[in-house]
Amino acid sequence: MPDGGLNLTLSDDETSRLLEQAEAAGVSPEALASELLARLLDDPTASTRPATTAADYEGPFTELEDALAEFDAELDRRRAARGA
Repeated sequence: MPDGGLNLTLSDDETSRLLEQAEAAGVSPEALASELLARLLDDPTASTRPATTAADYEGPFTELEDALAEFDAELDRRRAARGA
């Protein structure tokens, strides 16, 4: 690596996601990968910090069925208010 280059092998899924995100951002996949790696390397805790913690799972929680019923009721209320 004397020239500063590095080759990485990505899975098909990772490659696809990188290409999609780069296109959406209007940059080359290489530029996006370089920026993402730079951000990761600049944050010394990024690779050791867990994606979730126990606190993420502490309540209160709403059951999915209850949330969907509440959503449907609110949607019906708004439709009725609009006369739809």
